Amino acid sequence: MPEPWDSHQFVEQVARARGRRIHLSAVPAEVMDDKTCGLWVNADSEDYLLYSEDSPAWHADLVICHELSHMLFEHDLEVTTGQQPAPARQPTDVDGLAAFLPDLDPDAVRSVLGRSGFTARREFEAEYLATLILDRATSSGNDSRQTRMLSTFLGADTR
Repeated sequence: MPEPWDSHQFVEQVARARGRRIHLSAVPAEVMDDKTCGLWVNADSEDYLLYSEDSPAWHADLVICHELSHMLFEHDLEVTTGQQPAPARQPTDVDGLAAFLPDLDPDAVRSVLGRSGFTARREFEAEYLATLILDRATSSGNDSRQTRMLSTFLGADTR
């Protein structure tokens, strides 16, 4: 993890580890629905991670780490392994959201959004790992259980 903590550098580290470019964009809150703080769109060869530009820095970091955690857990593979995703919530302004995904056809964006919901378990896993990542980034890092879990997903050197 970057030291000092920098969420944008962490995004780059995850992108390198996954071998896929990640486009990170802060978007106007009005293009997301009231319950959506962030969104990961897994395109064919790259990823798009969107979060509300109205989020305070600490919350933006949490949202970014949450979406990165979905990537690290490979939650996008759950549909192909037989697990049923939760119903997806549609952003209130799909066309507005599509403007932040310029390399994707707006119909493809609608299609991805229609199948992008995760189960409650997947959401818990992503939130838990995001919390561990940020806790580690802002603490002394002396918790051995935390160190073991983070090293599983982030590699041996987590500090």
